[in-house]
Amino acid sequence: EKRKAITKLEQEAKVLVEKCGQYSSAMTTIGLGKAFRDRAVGLSWSMWIWVIGLLIALVLGANLAHSRIEAINAILINPNVNITQLSANVIVAIFSVAAPVWFAWVATKQIGQRFKLSEDYAFKSSVAQAYEGYRREAANYDSSFTARLFGLALTRLEEEPLRYVESDNHGSPFH
Repeated sequence: EKRKAITKLEQEAKVLVEKCGQYSSAMTTIGLGKAFRDRAVGLSWSMWIWVIGLLIALVLGANLAHSRIEAINAILINPNVNITQLSANVIVAIFSVAAPVWFAWVATKQIGQRFKLSEDYAFKSSVAQAYEGYRREAANYDSSFTARLFGLALTRLEEEPLRYVESDNHGSPFH
């Protein structure tokens, strides 16, 4: 009778160990999905910071350009145009507008790259979260289907997000 009880407990223990393995696998997948999702959210927030910077640069550039054009226009209205004064104002206009335009250009590149990276991380998060359900379903089929599913998921998860970032990053005002 004790042997039957021990055998029954042994079977229950095997079932529990199997379930623990499944739960451990599921928790790893959920944790991976959460890490990717957190990274996507972080990139999304940093993208909005760049958007605000872009808007500020565009407004500043427009205001500077407007004020410099008015100053140049005032010089040109004068019948005795002073070339030195006109040249100085044109140079000041170019340099004062160049900085916000350059920052706006850098900001648009950053926004584009961060958007692509955020979307990539969000996709990886969905793949990681969906994998566990697909794995359970694939277990009902043959082992080659399960192996194919694992290979596809692993391929998606191991793709480097930096593949979206251009290797030649032009960041100087001359570009």
